Amino acid sequence: MEFQIDEDITLRLLRSQDACALFKLVDDNRLYLRRWLPWLDQNTSLEDSKDFIASVLSQFRADKGFACGIFFAGDLVGVCGYHEIDKVARSVAIGYWLSEALQGKGIITRCTKFFIGYAFEELGLTEVRISVAEGNAKSRAVCERLGLSNEGIEIDAACLYGRYVNHVCYAMSKDDWRREDGDAGKASNEMKPPGGPPSRKLP
Repeated sequence: MEFQIDEDITLRLLRSQDACALFKLVDDNRLYLRRWLPWLDQNTSLEDSKDFIASVLSQFRADKGFACGIFFAGDLVGVCGYHEIDKVARSVAIGYWLSEALQGKGIITRCTKFFIGYAFEELGLTEVRISVAEGNAKSRAVCERLGLSNEGIEIDAACLYGRYVNHVCYAMSKDDWRREDGDAGKASNEMKPPGGPPSRKLP
């Protein structure tokens, strides 16, 4: 399972042979990722990365969603994907993280947009959710840039190494997605020069 997002970004289901690259990426970005992610102390060895990849593959085989490695110019730089799909509610939460060095290039925005569209158009779900630490301005900007609605604050939603943080709960319905996507397409056409390609680019 592989998806080409643009000329630089590829999403691919993680495989067992990615474990070394994944662990090195986590280890190199450990202090940076600890700011907002709670699992760094439970990922301290290559075996932990192997176990994570095994869980991703198990989730995929069980048809409960999937997570992909984010590859930029061929290098693994992060992870983006679904938490377990709620088939009764037909909803899913999306999670993601990216190496510090690749911040600010719009990579997570592009990848998250792909996963939202895939959830609605390919998996037949009706709601996508993203839970973001209240102080994580960059991640909140991704949600707001893509048109997700702020549904409110969950108090003390996660414990980050001895301190509790609130989460902002973002959500989008399938109807909202189609409206956002339609507006984006309309804007693209309006900005299209005669005889040339659309000038609008994803943020």
